[in-house]
Amino acid sequence: MIKRIFLILSMVMVLSSCGKVDPKIYDQDGPVADGDMLVESTVGDLTHLNPALVEDTSSNDIDNLIFNGLVRYNKNLEIEPDLAEKWIVSKDGKVITYYLRKGVKFHDGVEFTANDVLFTYQVFSDPGTNTPQGALYQDIKEVQIVDLYTVRVYYKKPYAPALGETFSAILPKHLLEGKDINKDEFDRHPIGTGPYRFVEWKTAQKIVLDANPDYYEGAPHIKKFILRIIPDQTTEFLELLNGGIDCIGGFMHGSLTAEQYTHQTDIPKFKNYYNLYKTDTLEYTYIGWNNKNPLFKEKKVRQALTMAIDRNSIIQNVGYGLSTICTGPFPKYSWANNPSVKPWPYDPDKAKQYLKQAGWKMGQDGILYKTINGKRTPFSFTLLFVQGSSTGEKIATIVQQQLKLVGIYVELQSHEWSTHESQYIKPRKYEAFIGAWSINLDPDCYQLFHSSQMGENQFNLLDFKNSRVDELLVEGVRTLDVKKRQIIYREIHKILNDEQPCTFLTIPSQLSAIHKRFKEYEMSMAGLTHPEKWFVPLNQQKYNP
Repeated sequence: MIKRIFLILSMVMVLSSCGKVDPKIYDQDGPVADGDMLVESTVGDLTHLNPALVEDTSSNDIDNLIFNGLVRYNKNLEIEPDLAEKWIVSKDGKVITYYLRKGVKFHDGVEFTANDVLFTYQVFSDPGTNTPQGALYQDIKEVQIVDLYTVRVYYKKPYAPALGETFSAILPKHLLEGKDINKDEFDRHPIGTGPYRFVEWKTAQKIVLDANPDYYEGAPHIKKFILRIIPDQTTEFLELLNGGIDCIGGFMHGSLTAEQYTHQTDIPKFKNYYNLYKTDTLEYTYIGWNNKNPLFKEKKVRQALTMAIDRNSIIQNVGYGLSTICTGPFPKYSWANNPSVKPWPYDPDKAKQYLKQAGWKMGQDGILYKTINGKRTPFSFTLLFVQGSSTGEKIATIVQQQLKLVGIYVELQSHEWSTHESQYIKPRKYEAFIGAWSINLDPDCYQLFHSSQMGENQFNLLDFKNSRVDELLVEGVRTLDVKKRQIIYREIHKILNDEQPCTFLTIPSQLSAIHKRFKEYEMSMAGLTHPEKWFVPLNQQKYNP
């Protein structure tokens, strides 16, 4: 009790001392300085920190601070060097030679070499590794070590996403060789080559990272990063206003809600201390239908469900006009987007016609029913969303009300993030759920929609299967010419819009708030770039790590 009182009093002292600072100081630029720390938050706890096992955006964001890949995307969405200084791609696209940086060290002081690149391939391509990313490595024929700083990767066939999507996090061979990747403590205590070193993970509380003094691009100026787990978006925003966190949507892919961005930031308490950003994203929200469930097996039923949901209402009442309707897996900013694909209209009457054509009849209780496997079955299901997500809850409520109008009963259920993922989504023990995908810059969506990717540790969460889509997904990664690839992915977009394996809802904006004392950060669709360059002028620093 004494400790708890001390902590509370300490926080009051910190907040009151912050209040005495003239907020105008934060609008001034000062010289680059080392020091201070950044405190951020996320709604759900992380699942893994071993890059081979990571399945969610928050875990991936932390890994991007701890690990490096061979190459990376810059703020202009172009591929640039990372652990590889340069590379050469053969004319037929089947061989990539990487020339590695010398002198780069893992956080434990051991040098990074070609042996670690080969080991990383062996981990990700091993059928025994519970990785959702195995498909990215299945076309590699061989990884050859030319010397300690040169690696040659041979592909069975041309693989268009090879540069941007493989070897995005290099694992340390000296720490993991011979270990059970799926169970080793490395997942809770990762060691990489990145700008920040892992310090601590307190389950459902926080992640702590320290600046890597030996980072090959120079030690980060911000000396410590703390990620707090705050399982409620309303509480998260109050913590921001009261100084308990420094940003939402900084190092992490978090976002203010549209309501917070639109109506709750126009006050001195916010304007004096925070900068507000609205950034385009390569993300989309959706309602995932379990395509193996008898309720959702028929395409006509899935189409009806989409027509029964007013997505413009969601955009206005949940997104406050800051999002747009999504027609498929490629948001409008992707070169794979098919502009000729039009969104399904909001048409409850037509939805009822489609449901009737699919054999659903209206019961006296106002709920549709159909005989399935000899049993009278009402059209009723449970819609899952993540606990603490006010956006997810609002969307779910609107969907529940609108489907009721066409004779479908929807029960709403929420769980905290890790339970939602591990007990319902991964094992496919769900009927429908509110979801969101942050897609890669390369439009390859083989992992999301190919029928071979339906396993528990794979990303075809909808259990969707379409033979033509399967063919096109393979053709898409085999084709190197961008214009020809565009034709392929635009056909995929068209088919998925027709099939509606999920109801594609909206393309949201990234809505970020970052304390004004932080300088030199860049916001782009590529996410965070060069975190080591962030700094706080000496006279504006808040914490002494």
